[in-house]
Amino acid sequence: MVLNSRESFSSKNKLIGDTVKEYPETTEAMKKYFGEECFKRSGFKIKTLGIACMLCGVDPNRLIEEIYKIDN
Repeated sequence: MVLNSRESFSSKNKLIGDTVKEYPETTEAMKKYFGEECFKRSGFKIKTLGIACMLCGVDPNRLIEEIYKIDN
């Protein structure tokens, strides 16, 4: 993964589809928090990270921390 800084990913306004396209390694962490079924839903990838976290009851900061662990 090529995350040069936390600012490069930490935006909760970034679309999930864009995030997965830019950082495919994040898919597994997102599946862990949102469930694999979410990725099969047509509208899931057009939601922002913040909205998806809110709708699914996921702490966005915890998810972002999990994603940074991938990089290390």
